[in-house]
Amino acid sequence: MSEKLKEVTYLTVKDLKNNEIVLPGDYSKKFAEFAKELKVDIENKQAVLDELHYDNSRVEKIVKSTHENLDSIKNSTAQAKVAIENKDKKALDSITSELSEMQKQIQFLQKELFSDSLTSAYNRKWFMDSFLENESFKEEGKLCFIDLNKFKSINDTYGHLLGDQVLKYLVRFLSKELDYEGADVVRYAGDEFMVLFTGEILNSIDIENTMLETQVKLSKQKLKSAKIESLQFSFSYGIVDFKEGDKIENILEKADELMYENKMKNR
Repeated sequence: MSEKLKEVTYLTVKDLKNNEIVLPGDYSKKFAEFAKELKVDIENKQAVLDELHYDNSRVEKIVKSTHENLDSIKNSTAQAKVAIENKDKKALDSITSELSEMQKQIQFLQKELFSDSLTSAYNRKWFMDSFLENESFKEEGKLCFIDLNKFKSINDTYGHLLGDQVLKYLVRFLSKELDYEGADVVRYAGDEFMVLFTGEILNSIDIENTMLETQVKLSKQKLKSAKIESLQFSFSYGIVDFKEGDKIENILEKADELMYENKMKNR
């Protein structure tokens, strides 16, 4: 539920962001509308509070486990120094094995903290921590903002379970088609995604052409399930260059405008 509540909050803020004045009643009404659309029971306040408490506890547990692993690495490093001085191969082998296991645990914890629970794409926290400092980009690159076409119609026609499968399929498809070092898929909110291009990939491939080819290829795919024989869907996108120091709000606004133009062009 916590992920759904985040989506409801994001959609509410996005819908009201152009209003010069937002009264509490306006926010509450719009929040309730999106909650109903996403089938989030906000009337059961205790359930909501319990879910949020669980979400916070989960993050705290991940942070605690990470610190414990870091302390263990510190201790193992000290033991390794002694083993090297004593030329104790048996002790070094044991320490190497322990470090390898700790590395696996840390990778698992990172995935838990930075992955979207539904699609396994990177989440907004990963994006904020990896690319931004004080709401500004820390390096240069390209941001491709993606929005699924007529996703609400898919949910209304086939149900949210199939809608979830569509989102999962999209991430798998993008990850496969954009399998390059320096291309990262992020679930921004709901049916909105981003692909961040940084590093050598900026000069090694034609990103504009690659995204166009990916868009066309997805539109030709046919999904099958137990309930439907064939389902096709597509996305619209907008690509914007960003430099170190650029504000994320400005870049997203430009990308959103280009995405909308792309959506109108392909209707």
